[in-house]
Amino acid sequence: MKILQISPQISYPFDSGGRLSIYGITKSLSERGHKIVFVTYVKEYPKQEHIIELKKICEPVFIKWNTKNSLWGIFLNIFSSVPYNISKYYSKKLEYFLKDFLAKNKIDLVHIDHLHMSWTVDIIKKLTRIPVVLREHNLEMKIMKRFGEVESNFILKFYSKIQFRRFLKYEPAQCRKFDRCIMITKEDESELLKLSPEIKTKVIPAGVDNKLFTFENLNSIPFSIYHIGSLNWEPNYDGLLWFLSEVFPKVISKFPETKLYIYSNGIERLVLNDSINKNIILCGYVKDIWQEILDKQMMVVPLKVGSGMRIKIIEMLAAGKIVVSTSVGKEGIEVENDQQILIADDSNSFIKVISDIFSNKLDLNKITLSAKEIIKEKYSWDSVSIQFESEYLYLIKSSSNGTKKL
Repeated sequence: MKILQISPQISYPFDSGGRLSIYGITKSLSERGHKIVFVTYVKEYPKQEHIIELKKICEPVFIKWNTKNSLWGIFLNIFSSVPYNISKYYSKKLEYFLKDFLAKNKIDLVHIDHLHMSWTVDIIKKLTRIPVVLREHNLEMKIMKRFGEVESNFILKFYSKIQFRRFLKYEPAQCRKFDRCIMITKEDESELLKLSPEIKTKVIPAGVDNKLFTFENLNSIPFSIYHIGSLNWEPNYDGLLWFLSEVFPKVISKFPETKLYIYSNGIERLVLNDSINKNIILCGYVKDIWQEILDKQMMVVPLKVGSGMRIKIIEMLAAGKIVVSTSVGKEGIEVENDQQILIADDSNSFIKVISDIFSNKLDLNKITLSAKEIIKEKYSWDSVSIQFESEYLYLIKSSSNGTKKL
């Protein structure tokens, strides 16, 4: 197959789960012999070493476009039916590129990552009859709904409700235009189909690299916790602030030696309380996260808002790490509390689970071995890429035969 992949963000380097999820699709299909032209927005032209890495798996095309929030953009969006988070991604540059590229090149299928880029389907459908697929890495309406539910600022809460109502109309309407919407979880699929049963969906999860199953953890630093996730993404930022305010001070009071290692972009946003400052190591973004965390005891995922799958969780479980997460963080991953993962949804639960780990009250070896088995069976890129390939070949064949795609 020759695939045109359209992404709202460059997929390398891996400084977020979103990038890793996009990269995994490109890489796994490339390894199966398919050719991918990868078109993506960039704020600035990428570093040469990043371009070299992408060229190993695809033909990258970079379109400079800034999707940063702006007050003027928010104001203008008042008069639009399109959610603001989506409208920022409309680009004439990309429209002109697509018209020129599709006129000059033969493509078998178009793969679009994220609802933000779904507007391009109208252009593509006018120019070609090839299948167009939307990969729903998240259900955007669900993220906005949950954001409004946990937001304490009245203005932001009100604004998020307006945006959520727009998503309720916009997201199903866009999804109906595609030959297939590839959902990342059954939960997201179910919620989308409740709003519009005629949408043609299929669930294919995210995957993990096979090398993670071979990792051997080092002797853990006692009383060590770590957090991974870009703080430029508001759900990560809000969740970590909650953890630092409601959970971590009480953990320190019970275990004064505790250290929390924070690996993230956007770390400059954090303003730490003096009472916990000495127990926190701000690591920022690191090139090789695995060199950093193999000797740490547990990862915490205090996420209150989200949708889709947390790639960092399935990666950590594949590598044999202990993960303590909220139910929202664990959502979409077929693992069970106390069996492969540890779930905590309030401050008392987090404190108890962390205390049990520090006090050696849990059979952590049993939990990590069980998690590795589940992740290897259900979420390795070997099996996930076959699902993508099979679905795409079916759509291409159906399209060429003029048959209805079920």
